[in-house]
Amino acid sequence: MRILTKSSLPLAALLFALVLMPTSGWAGGPETQNCPKEPATNVSIVSGETYWGTNCVLNTTGDVDSFQFKASAGETWTMAAGLGPKPPTNINLFLYAPGSTTPIFSGGSILAAGVDAVSTVQKLAVSGVYTIVITEASSTTVTYGLSLEQLSPAPPDAIPLALAHTITGEINPPTAHNVFTFKGSTSGTYKIVLNFVPGILHDVCFQVYQPDGTNVVNYTCTIIAAGVVTVSADVTPAQNCTYVVLITEAGQDGTVNYNLDVSCLLGTCATTPPRCILDDEPTYNGTTGTLTMTFYLETPVAVTWNGWLTSHNTIQPLWSQSQPITKSPTRVVKTHAMAKAGEVGILSTLTTSTGGITCSSWQTVNTGP
Repeated sequence: MRILTKSSLPLAALLFALVLMPTSGWAGGPETQNCPKEPATNVSIVSGETYWGTNCVLNTTGDVDSFQFKASAGETWTMAAGLGPKPPTNINLFLYAPGSTTPIFSGGSILAAGVDAVSTVQKLAVSGVYTIVITEASSTTVTYGLSLEQLSPAPPDAIPLALAHTITGEINPPTAHNVFTFKGSTSGTYKIVLNFVPGILHDVCFQVYQPDGTNVVNYTCTIIAAGVVTVSADVTPAQNCTYVVLITEAGQDGTVNYNLDVSCLLGTCATTPPRCILDDEPTYNGTTGTLTMTFYLETPVAVTWNGWLTSHNTIQPLWSQSQPITKSPTRVVKTHAMAKAGEVGILSTLTTSTGGITCSSWQTVNTGP
């Protein structure tokens, strides 16, 4: 469970609220998880989520994996299915509207043409539960990944961009979508700059959408083979609103690192102050007895960052440190040696001396019996 709050509640009240609150997910960035074990039928998927792992596998042409998401009429969504390493056959993606047996989209990878993934952008006509179906072209064992993202209105997992502050990001796994937003004003012109970070030789692309789902900047991609490692586009908003920037790997069949920057080129541009983010993705290694906490944090003010470990009705302080203003989401890894203790919780807060808790995170992880 992840919780984002801007409350100034005391710690005891926050802990009480956490106990009473049902488990839910807060999407602060791309979420990747393994598919459930077979059969994978009507698996829930939400915006910002990617299924990718050893269980994301098809074995015969009759092997059908399906995923479902809720959407409202008029929203624009994108989805991508890609093949795993050394694919022996193609995969197909079908999208079904609520209550329909006829797909509103069907497509597949084309290995013979070097196309290892299939993706689509759809403006949805009706409200309800949509179904994504993944199949394979021939009976063999093939792994795949599936990603889903809402493009309009702006999704809750999008990260707001502060003007003239560079974001460093990674597309991993290959089908993943990274989504950002900026507040556009008709009084200004904005320059969006994306560049490939040397390393894995895969191109990276961006698109820009406005709230009605209109694509105002289509695929704009680096071309490493031609020496084009930086691409840009200028956007003069037709309306005052929040714009969505979608980042993907060019073929959605590889991983890539990139830098992204949005700045004011001309006129008077609206500014978006950085929000408070404290998002934890903990894992536990039972062999080494190591709890690893991977945080994504951003804070518009200087704070004190505190962390606690909760287990068996006890709470243990893990750290307390000063955290300066952090205007772009920053990845921080913390580790803690501990014996197996079943289900444990990690509570962390960003606090100021006068404002109290400005941002918090609560996550649980099973360390084993």
